[in-house]
Amino acid sequence: MNFKRGFAIAAALLLVAAAPSGDKWTRAWTSSNWPMPVENAQTVENVTLTSSVRVAASGSAIRIRLGNDYGTAPVKIGRAFVSFGGKRVAVTFGGSARAVIGAGAPLVSDPVALPVTAFGIVEVSLYLPEKVVLNTLHDDNANPTLYVQGDHPPAVDQVLRMGNRPLLAGIDVLGAKARPVVVAVGDSITDNPSCPNEAEILCRWPDVLARRMAKAGMPQVVISQAISGNRVLAPGWGPSTLARFDRDVLSVPGVTYIILLEGINDIGNSGREKNGATNPVITAADLIAGYRQIILRAHERGIKVIGMTILPFEGAQYYAPEREAIRVAVNQWIRTSGAFDGVIDMDKVMGEPGHPKRLAAGLQGGDNLHPDGRGHTRMGEAIDLRLFK
Repeated sequence: MNFKRGFAIAAALLLVAAAPSGDKWTRAWTSSNWPMPVENAQTVENVTLTSSVRVAASGSAIRIRLGNDYGTAPVKIGRAFVSFGGKRVAVTFGGSARAVIGAGAPLVSDPVALPVTAFGIVEVSLYLPEKVVLNTLHDDNANPTLYVQGDHPPAVDQVLRMGNRPLLAGIDVLGAKARPVVVAVGDSITDNPSCPNEAEILCRWPDVLARRMAKAGMPQVVISQAISGNRVLAPGWGPSTLARFDRDVLSVPGVTYIILLEGINDIGNSGREKNGATNPVITAADLIAGYRQIILRAHERGIKVIGMTILPFEGAQYYAPEREAIRVAVNQWIRTSGAFDGVIDMDKVMGEPGHPKRLAAGLQGGDNLHPDGRGHTRMGEAIDLRLFK
């Protein structure tokens, strides 16, 4: 064999062997992390953190995605494990059990041979040997992260449960082929950080939608990139949707649709005095301009955007007639402008019969803002699956 030709063939075979099967990975769980102010963030050292999350797809292997987006110093990982169905497997990063998440950077693990099933619970354990300020996190007060002193499984010497989930940003699942992804973008009405994994009545409408799609034999996987207290235009809890859109949506492989339900916190805080400061007054035109930017940026990537009308909120803490007028004007634009690729008129689905300005009493827990499990079920069941075909 010609030496040069043989070398070229060998090199080509090595490239094929080393090529990642990226076309078969699906993002099956996500977390839109936000910055905890350093003065309020927890500092830990020599602890194991264990978080439990629900993946939306089945597969033969997983990989975890960590993020130190708002950290000003690297985070050292001493060891990491993932568990599913009683099986616990070590995680590596570039072949090593140890890794460093750079300041402001993400970190993706090697593939882990751990079969998982759709809607099952994956546990992720991270051992942090050195002192670190945990200020990149997400609310999850119903499924607290376990903090255990030392390098131990969570059942040993448990010291603390905390309702913030630090560092964990995503889980990918390896299947026979990549699945199309639907991203739910929103605030607490989508995120519902008080929803426990073991809830018998599903208490997140994206989960209800995901299971309906699976039952119908549809290929789509539904993930959530929502933050409680979030806003479209300005920082609230976490960066605004306009600021986080590239990270939380456009960087996710395989996204075909976005469902956008956000804006009530922009409206409710318009001109509102809080903590000694007054929020800027916004108009319906301001919020519509934000929506148009989201639609434009999604369309540049071939992603369709489904708009949900904003839910009623009369009686909520930040309700005011002038803010209701903004909601009415924005909802009318969502319904009639043709800017979205589809519309889900959730305002009409969730309003109190005979009193449409107020969230239905039988679909909420009493704050006139947030749906309860019954409300989330109604929302997820009201979405026409034909929008995604």
